[in-house]
Amino acid sequence: MHDINELIDNVRHNEEIARKFFEIERCILSIGRCDQFVSTLTKEVQKQFCVPYVWINLIPEAPLSHLVESLEKLPDLRDRVLFTPRRSMVDIIKSSNKTILINSDMPQCLSIIPETYRHIVSSVAISPLTIDGELVGLFCQADSDSSRYDATTKDTFLLDQLAIKISICLSNVTAREKLEYLATRDSLTGLLNRRQLELMLEREFIRSKKQGRDLTVVFIDCDAFKAINDTLGHNCGDEVLEYIARRLLRSVNKQGLVFRFAGDEFVFVVPGKSSDTAALIAEKTQEYLQANPLRYKSNLVPITISYGSASMLSDKPNNYKHLLKIADERLYDYKNSRRRSVPTKVFKFLNKLR
Repeated sequence: MHDINELIDNVRHNEEIARKFFEIERCILSIGRCDQFVSTLTKEVQKQFCVPYVWINLIPEAPLSHLVESLEKLPDLRDRVLFTPRRSMVDIIKSSNKTILINSDMPQCLSIIPETYRHIVSSVAISPLTIDGELVGLFCQADSDSSRYDATTKDTFLLDQLAIKISICLSNVTAREKLEYLATRDSLTGLLNRRQLELMLEREFIRSKKQGRDLTVVFIDCDAFKAINDTLGHNCGDEVLEYIARRLLRSVNKQGLVFRFAGDEFVFVVPGKSSDTAALIAEKTQEYLQANPLRYKSNLVPITISYGSASMLSDKPNNYKHLLKIADERLYDYKNSRRRSVPTKVFKFLNKLR
C-alpha cells in the first residue's frame, strides 16, 4: 500500500510539473515581440518553479544581430538578456544539444552569467537554443542552492522539451522582428529610413504643438560626396556613409533619433531641444569627422559635412513638412556659404589620387 500511495504521489507531482511547463508554453507561444518574449518567459519560469535567477544568452550576430539595439536599451531586461559571443557558449556546453547542469566549478560559467548574479549563483541549468540547427543562445536557470541543479540527481527531459519550444518561439519572433526591422531601416547604415522619419515627425509635431515645447530637426550631408564616389568608388562611398551614420548615432545618443533621408543626406530629430542644442550636436559631429578621417585601404579619406536646422518655437512652421523644408533650405544656404573653402581639402586629396 505504501508503494502504491508513493506511486500515486509521484504521478500527481509529475502531472503538476507538466501542467506548469504547459502554462509556460501557453504564455510564450502567441508573443510577437522579442522583448515581451524574454520578459514573459523568464518571469513565468520564476513564478511557476520558484527559480530565483532566470535569463537568456543571445549571440550578437546574425540571425539575431537586429535585436541587439532594441533589447540592450530596455532597463527591465538588463538582467534577463545577455549578449554573449558564440565562442563563450560553446566553451561551456561543448557540442551538447541537451541541457547541462552545473553545481561545481562555477567560474567556468561566469561569461554567460549576468554580472549581478555572478557571486550569488551556486548551480545552473543551461539549455541550448537553436535556429535552423545552429546555436543562437542559451536559456539559463540558476539558484544560490548548489543542490538545485545537480546532474547526479536531476533529470533534464522536461527542460530539454522546454528549450525546443523556446527555440521555435524565438525563431518565429526573430523572423517577425527581422521583417519589421528591414521595413523601417536603411539597409546600408542601419539607420531608420525616411518613412519612419515622416511618421515620427508628424507624431512629434502634434505633440510638441499641444505641449508648447520645442522640436528641432537638422539636415546633414557629406561635402564632395560625388567626387569621393567617382574617385575612390562606390565601396568607399558606402563606407563614408556608414562612418558618418555611426558618428551621428554617438553624437545624438539618447537625445533624439537619427535617420538616413536619401543619398548622402541624413536627418536627426531632437524633441524638446532648441536649435542651439541641435547645432552643438552637429558642430561636434563635424569637428570629430574633420579630425578623424576615414581609413579606407591605404588612404585616410578626409570627410566634412554641412548642416542646417529648424525648430518649432523659433521658425513657427505650418506642419512637419514645412519644418523639414526650412532645415533643408538652411543646409544648402550653409553649404553654399562654405562651398569654396571647406571641400578644398577633400578635392586636393582626391586630385592627388587621380
